[in-house]
Amino acid sequence: MMEHRHTGDPAGIVRFSQDGQWDRDVRRLLRRARREAVVAVGNPARSRDHPRLGQVVVDDLLTAGTEVRLLYSPGYLELRDRRPLLRYSARGARIRVSDSDFPNALIIDRAAAVLWSGAGADRPYAYLVREPALLRALHQFALLSWQAGHGWTGQLCGDAVAIGERDRAILDALNLGLVDEVAARRVGVSVRTYRRQLAESMMRLGVRSRFQVGVRAAQLGLLGGPG
Repeated sequence: MMEHRHTGDPAGIVRFSQDGQWDRDVRRLLRRARREAVVAVGNPARSRDHPRLGQVVVDDLLTAGTEVRLLYSPGYLELRDRRPLLRYSARGARIRVSDSDFPNALIIDRAAAVLWSGAGADRPYAYLVREPALLRALHQFALLSWQAGHGWTGQLCGDAVAIGERDRAILDALNLGLVDEVAARRVGVSVRTYRRQLAESMMRLGVRSRFQVGVRAAQLGLLGGPG
């Protein structure tokens, strides 16, 4: 819930607490998203609800067709379940990891931003920013940090990309360049099941094309021999 304003401009900077209204206030802001959003999380909040809200935020943005850039710190990834990131990537989100310091921020259409406190804060708080000059600076800093980051797939633990024997056989068939009908017979499943499980493997690997899934599976050592 909004507490008090910190600038003379009523549309400038508003401080509010991360209490029971946090979900409602953030999701209300998300409904205004039209073009792009940058979500940067370097120092997550202590609240157990924070990861859940973060997933809701990203899912809402992707469902609305917004171009989404996600920036995380290595420390954040160490504490979080990475499987949602695979889902985000499969749905079109662009994800980077950065070792540099950056604030927790959600920037929407360069028209509004939310900055919030992390794990070290005595009392969780957030700022809603609409002041144009500050927004431009925040967006530029977030974008430069995102561009300077590196790919996130190397941060995945083995469990996040663990696959079964049938999944491995499907990846091997794909790697051989077989058409779906032949590949399905080789694996021993229907064409429909083959395509569904291939799509699920692509989501787990965080890729969006069959070519990319082959490259990523080879990088992770998930493919068998050439036979």
